[in-house]
Amino acid sequence: MLGLNKKEIENIDKALLTIIAIVLTMSCAAVYSASFDAQADVIRDFYEKQVLWVVLGFVVFFLISWVGHQRFVKYLPVLYIIGCVALFMVLLMPPIMGARRWLIIGGSRIQPSEFFKFIWVLTLARMFITYDGLKLGFKDIFIKILPLLPPFILIFLQPDLGTAGSFLAIWGLVILFIGIKRTPMVFAAASAAILLPVMWIFLMKDYQKQRVLTFLDPEKDPFGSGYHVIQSKIGIGSGGIWGKGFMEGTQSHLKFIPERHTDFIFSVVAEETGLVGASIIICMFLFMIIRILSISMETREASGKVICVAVASYIFFQFFVNAAMTMGIMPVVGIPMPIFSYGGSSLLTFMAMLGLVNSVAMRKYNPIGA
Repeated sequence: MLGLNKKEIENIDKALLTIIAIVLTMSCAAVYSASFDAQADVIRDFYEKQVLWVVLGFVVFFLISWVGHQRFVKYLPVLYIIGCVALFMVLLMPPIMGARRWLIIGGSRIQPSEFFKFIWVLTLARMFITYDGLKLGFKDIFIKILPLLPPFILIFLQPDLGTAGSFLAIWGLVILFIGIKRTPMVFAAASAAILLPVMWIFLMKDYQKQRVLTFLDPEKDPFGSGYHVIQSKIGIGSGGIWGKGFMEGTQSHLKFIPERHTDFIFSVVAEETGLVGASIIICMFLFMIIRILSISMETREASGKVICVAVASYIFFQFFVNAAMTMGIMPVVGIPMPIFSYGGSSLLTFMAMLGLVNSVAMRKYNPIGA
């Protein structure tokens, strides 16, 4: 039965839900400001769409919580195949801005690589559904890395190095959480040191290499590849302690900051609310991660623990990379800030993942029932 009993309803994680609501409220305010076109003196429709995505996001959050994470883990093979087929179909689409990342359905663009993050969390959970507590050896790691290869390769070919890298990063963080024997860990570190130059020479495209070079010296090409980072840093620095005020940011409203409602929305917030506002956002994400990890410690179910660790890792990874690239301390890789940047695919995906976490919290007293 899909119905919830009284105890499960009472176990809805109110702390997590409150943090999510606060972050989404701040997101709507930031998108509203970023949507203001000072030259035309109008608010573009990004804000209205973002509010719609937020409402749908809460619907997805409660729907996933109601169905339960155990059912999604059970039917993971079907979801995995559907996800890989969608990623393959993307490669057949005409390129948009030099990349194939979207499926065009009914005039709308859908990004399957974002939705596959939800499937990837479930894949990791199913990997360790019968985890015995022992550290992983070479054979275990080899078996666990096989499910990573199809989505990683398909997303890398789009090309979308940032998203493909996030799949590998989350896999690595979960593996570290489970525990690795010393010899495989040393071998993995040595392999990474060898593979990085190979990737640079043979696999990375010219624009991807340029992003890394720009990160190392953005002033070398201030009106070209370094423009994004330089303007973002100016906006963040000009915000000072208290900021210039809501909708008073000159860098964003005069369109010096590119992609200000998506990848560089943190720059908009930092310029308008200063160090204080930026610190509040950082603290809210920190509280969210801590709460998710607390839920993982409270549940006795192995797959539930892995779901929480994987979701916390995703939120940490994407938040850190996004904020760091706007400040010029990491290369620009096109990763949005989770549940904060404008965009339906990303927001719905993370709300679905948070729904899985809430499901773990709701059923932590009954880890076996489904």
